[in-house]
Amino acid sequence: MILRRLTLQALRRGVLGGSKPWLAVGVAIVGFRIARFAAVGKPERVFRHEVQPGETLQLVARRDP
Repeated sequence: MILRRLTLQALRRGVLGGSKPWLAVGVAIVGFRIARFAAVGKPERVFRHEVQPGETLQLVARRDP
């Protein structure tokens, strides 16, 4: 969340404001985010089920051992 806000602020001040240092920060952050996405990839779908009216759904997040 912080990285997204910093990216938007840096690109806004760099592109719209004409600040080269902010533009460099924005480009660096965007590059970092692209590299991180390429390294991690898309999350694997573990389970899919259509919930019918009246059914309940419980989500539990667990760390890998």
